[in-house]
Amino acid sequence: MKLSAAHTLYYRHRNILFVLCMLLCVTKRTSEAYTHTFYPRGASTYSGASTTTIISLQGHTTVRPLHIRGAGNPQSRTTTNLSSSFEGGLEGGPTSARAALFADLKEAQTRMADDERDLLEQNTYPMLEPVPGKKKSKARSAGGGGGFGVGAKIAPGPVVSTATKLRLDTLQSEGVCYVPGVLGKDTAADMIETVQGELSRAMKAIKEDPAGSVARFNVPADVIDPLRGYLLLPLRDEGSVEAGDPNGATVRALRECLSTGTVLGDLFGSDLCGGGDAEWYDLTALRTEAGATRQPIHYDTPYQKVPGLFCAFIAMSDVEYSKGATVFLPGTHKNTAERRAFEEGGEAKDAMLSKKRSAHTVLKAGDAVVFDMRTLHAGTANLALSEGGGQRLLFILTFRNRKATGTLGHAPNLRPSYRHRGITLGEMREELDSPEPFAGDASDGVPFGDGLQQ
Repeated sequence: MKLSAAHTLYYRHRNILFVLCMLLCVTKRTSEAYTHTFYPRGASTYSGASTTTIISLQGHTTVRPLHIRGAGNPQSRTTTNLSSSFEGGLEGGPTSARAALFADLKEAQTRMADDERDLLEQNTYPMLEPVPGKKKSKARSAGGGGGFGVGAKIAPGPVVSTATKLRLDTLQSEGVCYVPGVLGKDTAADMIETVQGELSRAMKAIKEDPAGSVARFNVPADVIDPLRGYLLLPLRDEGSVEAGDPNGATVRALRECLSTGTVLGDLFGSDLCGGGDAEWYDLTALRTEAGATRQPIHYDTPYQKVPGLFCAFIAMSDVEYSKGATVFLPGTHKNTAERRAFEEGGEAKDAMLSKKRSAHTVLKAGDAVVFDMRTLHAGTANLALSEGGGQRLLFILTFRNRKATGTLGHAPNLRPSYRHRGITLGEMREELDSPEPFAGDASDGVPFGDGLQQ
């Protein structure tokens, strides 16, 4: 299938559209706040949040219907409001020029994403856990499973378990790996309650002061998407701080994910991902609601020889495909012919997508998918409630490999006062081993705090 002339024109000129959109962003925010707003090829976005985080209109305002393929009846942008507190609009108003332009771009991107889905779906399979010594099968060769990466060489480093070595091989060769059981079921369930509480607090705060939206949601208030977006998290959730509990849900989740000897901690602590000197880069919850549309295929950071960013999407509850998965194109973190075809766009990209095997996530509570953020991927649609859609929450952690010196194209997805402080995995581990993690000062002499205070 070929992209329409309009789609092709949009794809080839979206860098220009990005600049025009930024000129319309009449705001005192820094440009960093918009890093995840659009993605010209290679710009930063997360699968599951990325472009669609910022493009739909706010509150009750409807521009025109959007038809979500596979989601039943056409859905308008108002089918699910994030919160009734948005009624009446926030900063800039629901009909601001910026919000309207974002909405139009989202509609164009949704059409593109549907075309890409049609090209990919005949060769898309569930992602499986890597298995040593197995011959590739059709499903497993989709990525992250079936022995993908077996035999790949990892740079010398600390002794790791056989399971971790296999996952590192897979991550290095395919750019993505399914990792089950990184969070305990109880911790995952507690994190859902905690994130819901943080979301309620954030909504109340920006209703009272819309200027605080970027610090909590990473986008201005007038372009918060009611169906898909980030919630930037504190190191210590507000509920546990108020209760005087030094080991609240967020601290426990970080301990289970990052401590030495844990499944995910051993991956982030490997030489491949940057080791103990890897810089903390993202701490966020990714939320999608029923009716959220599919994203176009994208990468979060452009190709460079040394991988710069590694990310984990961690399920807080079971995520059925109907609630939105993440589809990955294994091997596209490398400078391959497939990657170059994607960069070229148009017919070359279409031909590549029509032949490329891809893998979609199927995560149970506590499971994770870990990926090199150069890898091509996209969030799939969260279907209508009548077709099994519903709220999906992912806990997201990212670390930067400081050995990568090229442009990342991805600003830290952290609360403002956590950014650019050089907080490392090693330092976070030391805090997590202490009696009161993140209650005092970091190594730079500045309190960890809630991330909101500048």
